[in-house]
Amino acid sequence: MVNEAIADYRRRYEALLPRLNADIEKYRKGNFKIKIVKKDGTPVVAKVQAEQKKHLFDFGTSALMLGNMGDKEQAYRDAVSNLFNLVTTTFCWNVMETEPGKFRFEEGSEEIYRRPPSDRVLNFAKENDMKAKGQPLFCGRWCPDWVPKDLDELKRLWIHYVKEVAKRYDGEYGIFDVVNESYQSKGSWQNMRSWLPIPVDEFVKWMLETAGEIFSDRCVMERNEATHVNYGEHADRYYQENKKLLEEGVRLDSIGIQFHFYNGDSCMERLVSSSGIISLETIYATYQKMSTLGVPLYISEITIPSVYEGMTLDEGEEFQAELLESLYRLWFSIPNMRGIIYWNIKDGDAWGKQAECRGCLIDEYVRKKKSYYALEHLIKREWNTCVTSETDQDGVLEFSGFYGDYSITVIKEGAPHQKYNVSFDQTTDTFTVIV
Repeated sequence: MVNEAIADYRRRYEALLPRLNADIEKYRKGNFKIKIVKKDGTPVVAKVQAEQKKHLFDFGTSALMLGNMGDKEQAYRDAVSNLFNLVTTTFCWNVMETEPGKFRFEEGSEEIYRRPPSDRVLNFAKENDMKAKGQPLFCGRWCPDWVPKDLDELKRLWIHYVKEVAKRYDGEYGIFDVVNESYQSKGSWQNMRSWLPIPVDEFVKWMLETAGEIFSDRCVMERNEATHVNYGEHADRYYQENKKLLEEGVRLDSIGIQFHFYNGDSCMERLVSSSGIISLETIYATYQKMSTLGVPLYISEITIPSVYEGMTLDEGEEFQAELLESLYRLWFSIPNMRGIIYWNIKDGDAWGKQAECRGCLIDEYVRKKKSYYALEHLIKREWNTCVTSETDQDGVLEFSGFYGDYSITVIKEGAPHQKYNVSFDQTTDTFTVIV
């Protein structure tokens, strides 16, 4: 049955693949021009190299073990920074303000497992020219024990926390999940629902409005939700709630959608099987519909197992890589998708069942798994542009490339190479060099 399900998944993916590739060409690439002229405007014929250094699209992962890897620290840091251009960490209130007014922002703060001080992660991002994201500013499960079960007092204390975060990080961390997993009737919000005197969606609206007033427009305000909003009535409800928030003028800068599978059986049954509730066709339709809201989308947290019943570990890791390649291609094709963020990158240090399913990209010894190499091939090779050619008689080199940051080198015989940096996006498609 497993082999049949996998074969069927492959057939359905192959049927969808031409559309995915066409949309990647349409939405992730542009036609760019590099023009070489003398000071008087005379065209120059020269060899030009355009090499993409960084994607405009956000390819990210968490860095929750940063600073706690011992003799494997550098290997861990390299695995994160060599592949990704965004790094995220948690701002769970209970571990960032452990006592009233006692914040864990600075390096040297109390160490908590998988909860690094936020300055450490930001400094790592800056050192490696990466974006930084914080998640989440609020989740019912991670409300501090010292906060009383009183709505007015909760609001007052949370506003103080958010203001402290904004004072330190507004514009430094470019994205924040304001609220996380507010949908769940169990788990994350179970205890809070028992005493909260207003509906949760009303509380979510208040948090988005409040954080939106505190943070400037240099920082994206996101709402993040768990895996069940990828399909069915949950997806419809998430769409309608976000649509209502936007219609009411609430600041909702982006919408986060998680994609966690914590065991191989669940992944096979719910995703791989043609009857699965989170099939390729289902999630594709969900993201297309969510895109109509006109708000950027993020696949905000991802876990795909590498342990499957009936497979050796090597076979499981091979299948994990195959699934991730197909999913990343689907996500990258969606018009309003702005980023894809893998969650735990290293086996052995993930939370709960995420550790048991070995759902990471590097193993316990920080060796790269097949899934890491699969993503590296997509991000660094297939979806990366490098062009070397000669300008025409008008001094122009035209090429199709992925949006992002480029290094431009003008190569003239008998003269030193001239290097320039340029960002090509939907608004900037021409770069003029005066030699």
